[in-house]
Amino acid sequence: MGHVYIPVKMGDPLKRRVREVGMLVDRGATCPCISEKLAAELGLKLEFKTKVTLADKRMVEAWYATAYIEILGRGDLIPVRVFEVEEPLLGVFVLEALARQDVAKF
Repeated sequence: MGHVYIPVKMGDPLKRRVREVGMLVDRGATCPCISEKLAAELGLKLEFKTKVTLADKRMVEAWYATAYIEILGRGDLIPVRVFEVEEPLLGVFVLEALARQDVAKF
């Protein structure tokens, strides 16, 4: 099975800076993961550092931030993890939080 990417509107919590981001749907990830560069472009506030366990069992430090995320017209404030990732990842928390049957099937 190939990789699944979906367009996601993402921005700061007050929606002052919102842009469309292609995100890889990663059902093995809990929270969305984005790079520090993208977080800065969106004006996200990096609140504190936390530990994240990756799929290969490595632990890395990541910033915690809150972002506005919208998929197929439904949006909410979602916790994101900010660290050096190859591409933006969309975790299952977003799919569940926005409760879209047409998105959750990914």
